[in-house]
Amino acid sequence: MSCRKFLIACTALLMLLTGLAVQPVAAAPQRRHYIPWRFTVHVQPCFESQVIGSFDPQYVIVLCGGQYGWVSVSTRHGASWVYLCANKRFINRTMGLFYYIGASAHVGLVSPQVITILDQYGDWSLINTWMGQKWIYDNFAPPTAELDALLRRFGNSISVYFENLETGFIYRHNADRQFFSASVPKAFLALYVYQMAARGETCLDTPITFTNQDIWGGSGVIQHRYMVGTQLTQRYLLGLNLSHSDNIATLMLRRYHGLNNYRQFIANTGGNPAWVGDRIVNGRLTANEAGHFAREIFNFIESDSRYGQEFKYHLLNNHFPFIVSDYPVASKTGWTRYYAWHDMAIVYATSPYVLVILSARAGWTPQDYHDFEEISMAFQDFNARWFGG
Repeated sequence: MSCRKFLIACTALLMLLTGLAVQPVAAAPQRRHYIPWRFTVHVQPCFESQVIGSFDPQYVIVLCGGQYGWVSVSTRHGASWVYLCANKRFINRTMGLFYYIGASAHVGLVSPQVITILDQYGDWSLINTWMGQKWIYDNFAPPTAELDALLRRFGNSISVYFENLETGFIYRHNADRQFFSASVPKAFLALYVYQMAARGETCLDTPITFTNQDIWGGSGVIQHRYMVGTQLTQRYLLGLNLSHSDNIATLMLRRYHGLNNYRQFIANTGGNPAWVGDRIVNGRLTANEAGHFAREIFNFIESDSRYGQEFKYHLLNNHFPFIVSDYPVASKTGWTRYYAWHDMAIVYATSPYVLVILSARAGWTPQDYHDFEEISMAFQDFNARWFGG
């Protein structure tokens, strides 16, 4: 092998290992370009577009040029775009500004925008601001003193989990306390069934017969509308299970699919199968567990599954919402007098977030609604201030 061919082979191997392996393009001129800074690769020639990956300084092979400094390269993810003219990137949330690396207190804020990075050290980046050159920290956590003060008023009687779904920032208050689950896990059961349907393992149009063993009071409409022996499809039962919190619909789905398989699903998804009650609604729950499954539900809804939007519709159509917002709220509530008054919500703000509020209270009083509204709006304002909406 000639020296030139050997170098070409080594270069190809290096790029394969780093994730930027070039896929040959017939009759297309190619050139190597060294990027001396850590850079991001995008789906479109735009900083605001989806980031495919982040890479350390290295050579890339340019397939074709674009406009305004963008070029197309081929990676293991397919054709992608890289900006070559300067070390720039998009920050999608409000960030703190610091005088120096490692400073404990920020001295200003920078809003979501494309920034030019002058220097980098680990997760710290030096940028120009109206205050002069300042540092930003990729793992910057927004201050939560106002939220802490609000929730201290409730002590341990309430648990809260918040997660901004774009950045992964999480805030918790008393989030490990166990509560009686009430009906919140009905949404976990729906996720289980919808995922099976998406894989072709069950058909949502399959009828399930309403039997004597399914009879149960409490919330729902089946007990008032249908006689024992009536056949109802899984799709219809899922809608009632979510939007009307129908207890009989839940029991019919549980009986049809079996409790052991459902418990295994909870474990496989990262939940605690020991907290699953034999009637789904009579288990245990923490705000952390509910927040975890809210994120799983959001990921399913935002996937390409044909059932994602159907799932979202039923959550948006919750007939008993306790968490409120100026944005659409996809939620599953649960209540059992003197034991539980809960809500688990995905709030479709400009920057979507999860909010879970669990409490051991009787519920249904003006004060209960007021407390949940006050907490809801505090987190809406917090999300808008730090994550852009």
